[in-house]
Parts: sequence; structure tokens; C-alpha cells
Amino acid sequence: MDAPSIALIGTGAALPAQVRLNDDPVFEPLRKAAGAGEQALFYGNRERRVLAPGESLSALTAEAGRAALRDAGLGTQDVQRLYGYVSVSDFVTPNAMYEVHRDLGLGQDVMVVPVQADFGNFLMGVVLAWEGIRAGALQRALVVAGAGWTRNVDYSQGHAIGIGDAAGAAVVGPGERLVLVDYAADTFSNEYGAMTMRRRAENGLEQPTYGIDPVAGIQAFLKSGMDGPPRLVARLLARHGLRGEDVTLIAHQATRKLMDHWAQEIRPREYLDTYEDYGNMVIASIPVTLARFQRELRTRWLVMVGLGIGAHQLALLVRV
Repeated sequence: MDAPSIALIGTGAALPAQVRLNDDPVFEPLRKAAGAGEQALFYGNRERRVLAPGESLSALTAEAGRAALRDAGLGTQDVQRLYGYVSVSDFVTPNAMYEVHRDLGLGQDVMVVPVQADFGNFLMGVVLAWEGIRAGALQRALVVAGAGWTRNVDYSQGHAIGIGDAAGAAVVGPGERLVLVDYAADTFSNEYGAMTMRRRAENGLEQPTYGIDPVAGIQAFLKSGMDGPPRLVARLLARHGLRGEDVTLIAHQATRKLMDHWAQEIRPREYLDTYEDYGNMVIASIPVTLARFQRELRTRWLVMVGLGIGAHQLALLVRV
């Protein structure tokens, strides 16, 4: 007897209520810069959601997890493992995934697996859950990704224009729709340090703040960032005799510059994103977009591709 298919059997998302538009005063330094330097690389969104002062990112992430469980028709008692990440967590360690575990009311025997792989936390968490189920260690897992980076960017830097807060989640388990088929990954360790989240006291920023190195970071953006995902997706599809026109694409959504280039190179039948309304939700972009569109997929195949600082890229092939 064939082993049951392993699938994304439920998806969910949660977004803060507060909306920030492009004319918000926080972006005044970028308006004064008038498209100079890094700013020229980041554009294309109209809105983004923002956590209010005192609003909990962990609670938002737990809300997304509950939504995914409802979508799967399951309860917390059906979860054997919790994968994912909350970024930026209140503490360097432990990650706030443990607070998500508590807020969800998961059992003491449910292992928490923090996946510290920004921005690829969600896809990597899905792959780890999939491999755990295939190995017989568990039956169902919940994968969550919560992003609160509006509190951790320098608003004089171009990438800040797109950043929005959100959380997304998926349940991985036996199923016959959104079946996990294959994945491919690349690691660009020579880019270590090109993009980082760290204290930037030299700029008067004592809290962890994301930054792109003006030389190494921009070079990584324009080389592996632009051309890596199309190569990775092509390699994954070729293993299954597929082409871009056979798939729907959901990808990391940092800026239209990257997304438009990927669309041109991969040429998917459909390319789904939530960038105009929600901006760059960093580690939550893919699960939030998946939850938004998962019942509207019109191709037999779905590809999700993400990239992250460090640097790494991962593409996941799903049979719809």
C-alpha cells in the first residue's frame, strides 16, 4: 500500500488592524532622498499593516495558527510539533515561538522547533515538518511565521518603504490537496554578513535593526537575489518535466524590482502576491499570500520560492 500523501491541509493568516500608507510621516526621510541609492531598488506597494504600540507579535502569530487549524478542521490536540519563527522576538533567546505554544494552548508534549532562517523560515519549517512526518516521528505539524519588522528597520533606508507586519501559518499532515512533492535549495554562504539584523549604535539605533551593506548587500541583491530564484525554480521544475507555464508562483515579496524580474525569467501561468496591499511581510509574506489565494489556484502545480539573509534560497513544488 502506498504511503498517504503529505500536504498543506490548512492555511491561515493574521494582520494588524493599523494601516500605514505611503504618505505617512515616518517615510519623510525617504521622500527627501528622492530615490537616491538603495531607495531606487525598493518600490511597488501602496499600503502595509503595522503593529500598534503594545500589540503582541506572538499573539498575532498564534491567531494565524488558530486560523490554519480551523481551516484544516483540527484542534490543538491534533498537533504533535510546532515549527517556525517569530521575528523579531522580545529576547535574543529563547524565541517567542514558546509564547506562541503557550498562547495556542498546545500540550506539554508538543515539541517547539524554532527555525531561525530569515526570510525562509516558513518554507524551511514546512520541509522539516514534511520530513518528520515521512520519517514516522509525527502525524501533523503546525508551521507558523510571525513578522514584526516595522519596529526593527531604519526609516532612512530604502528597504523600509515596503516593510509590513503580519503572521501566516499552515498545517502539514496527510492530505490529497496541496500535496508536497519536491523541493530544491541553494546556500550562498559567501554572502554571510551582507544583510543583517543587529544593533546599530553608530546610527543611534540601540534595538536590533535590519540593514543592507551598501556594497556587499547591494551586490547580493543584484546577483543571487535577482537570478538565484529563477535558476532554482528551473532546476526544480526540470526534475518533474515541468515548465513555468505549468505553475502558479508565490514568492518572497521584497520589491517589484525582484518580483517583476522573477516573473519575466520564470514565466509562470499565474503569479500571485499581496504586495500592493500588505507590502514586504518578510518571513510571513509567503504563508499570508498562500492563505489568501489557496482556494483560487487554477493550475495543477504551485511553486513557492523564498530567499533569505545568510544567504539561502528554497523552492517548494506542490501538487494542487
